Amino acid sequence: MARMSYGKDDGGDKTVAIRTLLASRGFDARDFDIEEDAHSGISQLLGLAGGIVSLRRRSTGEIRVYAAGPGSAWFAALCADLDRGYFKRATPSAAFRRSAPAATLNF
Repeated sequence: MARMSYGKDDGGDKTVAIRTLLASRGFDARDFDIEEDAHSGISQLLGLAGGIVSLRRRSTGEIRVYAAGPGSAWFAALCADLDRGYFKRATPSAAFRRSAPAATLNF
């Protein structure tokens, strides 16, 4: 399986584009792991000539996988995911927030 993991200093075209996009949206690109997998069994099984690009935000654990390659809309899908807030900071659910105990009524 051929994998190319990109650190903060690597400069593949897809990586540079993703890091630039993240920075333009106010994200710290160092908080993200970008991995391009061009020859895995899954990309070959699905017939994805350009492979797969996965993006993981370290601080939240959110992972998104995009089919890359000629004619794919992976970059537009990533933009849409950012607009939808998929990579935003995790916020506690209302059920898990601490709150003052409810006052009891005595009748």
